[in-house]
Amino acid sequence: MPKLRPLEKIFSLTNSGTDKLITILGIPIRINRSGYYKKFCAEIPVEQNKIVFDNFNGGSYGCNPKYIAQEILRRNLPYDLVWLVKNVKKETEKGNFPENIRLVGYGTKVALKELASAKLWVNNQRMNYFIKKGLTKKEGQYFIQTWHGSLGIKKLDADVDAFTNEFKQEWVERSKFDSSMWDYLLTNSKFENEIFRRALWFENEIKQFGHPRNDIFFKDSAEICKKVKDFYEIPQDKKILLYVPSFRDDGDIECYKLDYERILKTLEEKIGGEWVCISRLHPRAKKIDRDLIPKENEKIIDGTFYPDIQELLVSANCAITDYSSCIFDFMLGRKPGFIFATDIEKFNTDRGFYYPLESTPFPVSSDNAALIKNIENFDNEKYQSDIDKFLASKGCMEDGHAAQRTVDLIEEIMKR
Repeated sequence: MPKLRPLEKIFSLTNSGTDKLITILGIPIRINRSGYYKKFCAEIPVEQNKIVFDNFNGGSYGCNPKYIAQEILRRNLPYDLVWLVKNVKKETEKGNFPENIRLVGYGTKVALKELASAKLWVNNQRMNYFIKKGLTKKEGQYFIQTWHGSLGIKKLDADVDAFTNEFKQEWVERSKFDSSMWDYLLTNSKFENEIFRRALWFENEIKQFGHPRNDIFFKDSAEICKKVKDFYEIPQDKKILLYVPSFRDDGDIECYKLDYERILKTLEEKIGGEWVCISRLHPRAKKIDRDLIPKENEKIIDGTFYPDIQELLVSANCAITDYSSCIFDFMLGRKPGFIFATDIEKFNTDRGFYYPLESTPFPVSSDNAALIKNIENFDNEKYQSDIDKFLASKGCMEDGHAAQRTVDLIEEIMKR
């Protein structure tokens, strides 16, 4: 057991199952957080036309749920669409959501009632927060889990030792319960079928439909490119480098020291045109250090809080990441992608990879000098061939029709 700090001997606040456990001078006081759901939500009847969406635990209009919702709206289906967001007022002011989608505060009692009465839940992340509040799926309710990664190289949940040690058992049990509620899990490949079933503790039906958010790479992107450039006031003739590093569990920030100026200059020399960089940090990294993205350089733009990363990926002419699975979405657009990872060995030890970075189509570098060399020596013909081989080796079937397949399934579910 970890040693208690002096203050914790007087007062501590921890989670214990569905209880919040407060300990004062060694005396435990349990507060049952599931009481409200059991008393006011468990018996709420299921509304046959209601669907509740959640993107990254209260996030904005993005990822797979967005593109599923868009297809529902395109078909003009008679469903009551509810979206859980952290701040209803801010999201309403931003105007990112269609008028036909109702916004409800994430984590509120109203959200619990919406979930309790919805026939279908569509989510790309775990619902552990609500499970702590007592949420459980009732008879007549369905759950489509879309997840949020493509052909991801980083190990997931059950495959990560740090996620499943003795101090995480409560999280593990809650996550297993979450997975048991999923009726369907979307994948895009034979690789994901195998990994997701094992790593996410999933035992129900896999739907290898592709990822709805990736349909965007198979459509005309001109309008989206204009939208992104207008949003950031980027001249339409300039090219975009998208830098999308992942987060580090230990809070390390040295790994983000990209030499922006030299990289942009090298891209201009190699590919031509004038370039700017949109740097999109993981929100967890942004909270650690707000100065990770240079603020005084007009060629470097902070894209961390742009609502939909897929629109940034489609608009970019080149992308750089370390371990983010977004690069495996990006390659569907067939544009140059590079790996800049200064801590490969450490990251592999802390979390682990499903396959070597070197086996991907992307040239790998562990410092800025090597990254610049990889850009200078980039061979597009080889890159395109490597993409074909990589997608074939993973059994990937993305074709731009994932949202259509998913909504076909939703229509069938809603008629039951």
